[in-house]
Amino acid sequence: MRDLLLGCASLDLDVVVAGDAVELAQAAMAGEPPPVLHRSFGTATIAAGRYRVDLASARAESYAYPGALPVVRPGTIEQDLRRRDFTVNAMALSLNGCERGALLDPFNGWQDLQRGLLRVLHEDSFRDDATRILRGVRYEQRLGFAFEERTMQLLRRDMAQLVDISADRVRHELERTFDEDAPELSMLRLDDLGLLAAIHPALQFGETKAWSFARARNEGLSGAQLECVYWCILAWDVPGPEMPSLCTRLNPGRRMRAAMSDVAELAGLEALLGQPALQTAEVYRLLHGREHAAVSCAQLMYRQAAARRQVALYLDRLCHVRISLNGRDLKLLGVHDGPEMGRILDALRTARLNGEVSSREEESVLVRRLLAGA
Repeated sequence: MRDLLLGCASLDLDVVVAGDAVELAQAAMAGEPPPVLHRSFGTATIAAGRYRVDLASARAESYAYPGALPVVRPGTIEQDLRRRDFTVNAMALSLNGCERGALLDPFNGWQDLQRGLLRVLHEDSFRDDATRILRGVRYEQRLGFAFEERTMQLLRRDMAQLVDISADRVRHELERTFDEDAPELSMLRLDDLGLLAAIHPALQFGETKAWSFARARNEGLSGAQLECVYWCILAWDVPGPEMPSLCTRLNPGRRMRAAMSDVAELAGLEALLGQPALQTAEVYRLLHGREHAAVSCAQLMYRQAAARRQVALYLDRLCHVRISLNGRDLKLLGVHDGPEMGRILDALRTARLNGEVSSREEESVLVRRLLAGA
């Protein structure tokens, strides 16, 4: 409803049903394609061409304690609207008979929408669910709105409640922030309000990270790859000893956890990578085996131009360098399994990286020379 009143185009529609949304979806889509049903939640999704309609049974809710998931029960449309985070999201358009087209606006959301204000529905809104604070910042930056004065007071009062929110829910809200067109705006605001520090004391976000977010998009990164780089940028200046507790707080997946750990190490390698006499093979050794997103993050975050160039060299060329000879080829040349095989492979890779050999034939010559001098 909010986007409709703002004149924003959307192919996703949310419909609240005063009754059983699952039964309605089944009746409405008796043919193909069948709706996607979530009986335990009383919801269903209908997809037709480019359009998507999410149906949900009207519900009322209560919270056992701050930060808990809500306990929901069947309710009226008015009770369902009362569950919302902000007044601008607590409006609905009636689709019923003679009331069709009527605006249901029990909390004066239309007035707040016209004034560009984000207002909570009651005093305990953020205490019940502190993720509403994170969503509010996202709406504020996306829509160009501002928190209503009392709502801002409640936000500051209740921001400490974020510690009660589970790791998965906090991470999910940050992931949704990363999906915004310009997530750095929301991240700067979260930092300015002290909300990142409320999530974890080591988190911070300034202009350099904001520039790196924008640069990552301009470099053509997108989707999961871009999100992974965003996470690495956010974690860039987190001290190594703090990284395990940050990962516990956010509970990222295995690969993301590895990337964030790599970031902690890469941040300390800038001076070494910036040395002008550093050999290409040494650049490879320092960066090889690390998550691609972490290395991409280092290229964005390093201050030294020389270090950035070395990382770019690795990403553009060195990580793709391969030795032509394989283990079978080396055995035919007289190389034995074990330490000798490892020594020869390392020497071949180093020679390839430093440009000392550039073909299969030159590799074979180098192997014979190494064996002769062993």
